[in-house]
Amino acid sequence: MNELLAPAALRISLALAGGLTVIVAAERRHLRELFDRTLFLRWRTWALAAPLFVAAALGPVAFAAVFVTALSLQALREYSHLTGIPRAYRLPLYAAGAISAPVAVWSLTAWRAMPPLLMVLATIPPLLRQDTGRGIRDLAYAGLGFAYIPWLLAYFLLVREHVPGGRGVLLALGVSVAASDVWAFVFGKMFGRHPLAPRLSPNKTVEGVIGNVIGAYAGFALMSFALPDAIPAGVLWSLPLLVAAGSVWGDLVESLLKRQFGVKDAGTALPGFGGLLDRIDSLLVVLPLAYTALVIFR
Repeated sequence: MNELLAPAALRISLALAGGLTVIVAAERRHLRELFDRTLFLRWRTWALAAPLFVAAALGPVAFAAVFVTALSLQALREYSHLTGIPRAYRLPLYAAGAISAPVAVWSLTAWRAMPPLLMVLATIPPLLRQDTGRGIRDLAYAGLGFAYIPWLLAYFLLVREHVPGGRGVLLALGVSVAASDVWAFVFGKMFGRHPLAPRLSPNKTVEGVIGNVIGAYAGFALMSFALPDAIPAGVLWSLPLLVAAGSVWGDLVESLLKRQFGVKDAGTALPGFGGLLDRIDSLLVVLPLAYTALVIFR
């Protein structure tokens, strides 16, 4: 941990300082209201989240499990409110979300057995209630909620514990996802002309996707010191492209969910972004994609 912590902290701090400088320059006409401006609120969120992510990537595995569990429970809370899952399904979903990360740390075999087992157990509430109205609908959304959030987030722990040099890989993935999202936002604002998926995400553009790719490679370049030598060169050069694709993919999946229920944001937990689910949607797709690529092609 000590070998990676100091250079990681330095580079992330410099990146945050550079970002703040750009924001101050961009908002120079609104400096009195700077602390309330969306760009600053987003920067503040990144500044608060970065140390937690680094600690989860490099610190004790128990802290990593707590970190993933906390993210899972907050995201599940937003998801449940969004989809209108009733209490009979919500509480078991929270319980499943709470044990997913600890089980992944304890036993990969037990963690892999969770989805089918939980799916069978989830059929009990609609059967007991003989719910022929919303039973299948609520069951489906509860199952999707587990598979979409705590199951995919647990790949954080799989990358960390089961990929050679996984802690450094996590640092690179986290910074790359963040940079990909930031550059997509910048490119979309400055150059966006061609909508990518107007019915799902009206503000997302083809030009923004170019920013996704540039940002992903920039993030990996910034954290290149943390990447293990064991990763084949072809995989190493492909990972940023996978991050960019996963970031766009994750954002569109969450947009599809939000459009289904007619809301703009999943919540209000993160000022400047909306809900936590709005912020981790890219990570939910990137983590399993990256893990799979690193395991198959190592």
